[in-house]
Amino acid sequence: MKKLIFQTDLHCGGCVRKIETGLNQLEGIDRWEVDLQHEQRLLSVWGHEIDPKTVKLVFETCGFEAKLSDAQI
Repeated sequence: MKKLIFQTDLHCGGCVRKIETGLNQLEGIDRWEVDLQHEQRLLSVWGHEIDPKTVKLVFETCGFEAKLSDAQI
């Protein structure tokens, strides 16, 4: 399973709820979580065929930004 980490501009649970439906509908993603306590508001995504461009598009459609983190695990 592949894991990607994105830096985001999400601020609260309400922001997370706005992107939730879009992320849950993406093919190839098994699960995801947002760490709002981290200063870069990290989104971790697990799956077999994750398309980073599609994840970014979900964020942009909802009025947010996400970029791949330099610290991939």
